[in-house]
Amino acid sequence: MPIRVLIADDHALLREGLRQVLHLEPDIEVVGEARTGAEAVRQAARLRPDIVVMDINLPDMSGIEATREIRSASASTQVLVLTIHDQEEYLLEAIAAGASGFVLKDVEPRTLVEAVRLCCRGEGYVHPTLSARVLNLGTRRRERWTPLGGGIPEPLTRREFEVLQLVAEGVSNREIGQRLFISEKTVKNHITSIFRKLGVADRTQAVIHAIREGWVKV
Repeated sequence: MPIRVLIADDHALLREGLRQVLHLEPDIEVVGEARTGAEAVRQAARLRPDIVVMDINLPDMSGIEATREIRSASASTQVLVLTIHDQEEYLLEAIAAGASGFVLKDVEPRTLVEAVRLCCRGEGYVHPTLSARVLNLGTRRRERWTPLGGGIPEPLTRREFEVLQLVAEGVSNREIGQRLFISEKTVKNHITSIFRKLGVADRTQAVIHAIREGWVKV
């Protein structure tokens, strides 16, 4: 079955460009287009696409608000946010709304296609220029990286959550070991376990997962 895509953007030329790029892929099918946020929500409810490629700036409601409504109505529909903005605040808002990926509009066509596929596989995608900023958020907002409700989120152990907190602060494995009084090898083992339990492939995806699940405040 091909990946079914809905494109939401208020610029006809960009919609056409996106459709042409995705149409070239044998495993991707563009099933609809929307010009506004409200239309994107309606189309997503009617067509049930696998993923919506969503512009963040839409005339009637923001792409983030539309993302929130789409994800609330259908958890199986992923959203890949497309924007000209490279501030991490937009990324965090999109993740909090349920977006699976975040791509800048100047991205190469092959990267857009890769992002669509990754999001549909549940792996997520963040534009490389923003990845480091996500990992460094904890450095500027360290006091906010605390478990919501005071407990340790499943399925992590207390130690794994401590490691994840430090990963979120952009701390290296060696320094994590020094802070927690464990070996660097043990740190690596904990991180491998975190990745396995969360179903993610790297540090950025682990932090994004924690944000999306509401385990940490941002």
